[in-house]
Amino acid sequence: MKLAFVMDPISQISYKKDSTLAMMVEAQEKGHEIFYIEPDCLFFNADKPCAEFSPISVKYEESSWYEKGENTISSLDFFDAILMRQDPPFDMDFINNTYILEAATKLGVKVFNHPKALRDNNEKLAILDYPSLITNTIVSSSKEIIKDFIHKNSEVVIKPLGLMGGEGIKRLHHEDSDLLETLDLIDQKKEKMMIQKFIPEVFEGDKRVILISGKDCGFSVTRIPQGDDFRGNLAAGGKAEVRELNDRDLEIVNAIKPKLIEKGILVAGIDILGSFLTEINITSPTCFRELYDQQGINLAKDLIEQIEKAF
Repeated sequence: MKLAFVMDPISQISYKKDSTLAMMVEAQEKGHEIFYIEPDCLFFNADKPCAEFSPISVKYEESSWYEKGENTISSLDFFDAILMRQDPPFDMDFINNTYILEAATKLGVKVFNHPKALRDNNEKLAILDYPSLITNTIVSSSKEIIKDFIHKNSEVVIKPLGLMGGEGIKRLHHEDSDLLETLDLIDQKKEKMMIQKFIPEVFEGDKRVILISGKDCGFSVTRIPQGDDFRGNLAAGGKAEVRELNDRDLEIVNAIKPKLIEKGILVAGIDILGSFLTEINITSPTCFRELYDQQGINLAKDLIEQIEKAF
């Protein structure tokens, strides 16, 4: 199988922790030809979806975790399957890449996750389909609406809709001296934000549950904040601990997975904080390596095997 990975520059990843690298290693070990496409190398040539790409070999070595071959330009139907692993921001460049990849599906190429699903399921907004599983939540850019919500809930977290890794997340209390200044900035930008009641259990860590074809592995990666930071995201310096799923975790997973399967979402990262669902990540879910390092669970292998079953 010719399998391409659309991903941000491989030279900048952590070879010890990167989930996409783990997928590439597993595909390579199974004898598949693997190829590397950077997001800005996807393009349309008239009506044909194309890319500039290179063959690549990978390994877990600090000094040389990848070796690229010569660049080639071709229509995307050169590949049997493509894994879209471009990280947010979820902006127009990202959306336009999903249109190019969706055109590839019409040529018979299997693309995971499906480009339409990526467009239709914003990682923050997707939780609104499950109102009984989430904390008090609004999405707004209105200063007055947000201010009223903060006063009703005392303490909140404000999240940009298109970022990742805890970037741009801010904790606000209704008595904060800079509250009005923050709200004025939001009002001026006219950029909708998600505002949620603050969940104190955040200091115990938030859980990432990886689902492959709707199936969990029985464990989560709990991301624990360090120091004074309330964000547990590993990209923000959180510490990772692998823990067994509890009954509430499974209740949330079981409520979500039918819709994921229906939409053809192969891989998803469900985020749980306390007893609440906080995010459904389908762009480039991470924490594969933490599960393998701490419990020997090889979800990268499971993922590649699921792709093989699609043929």
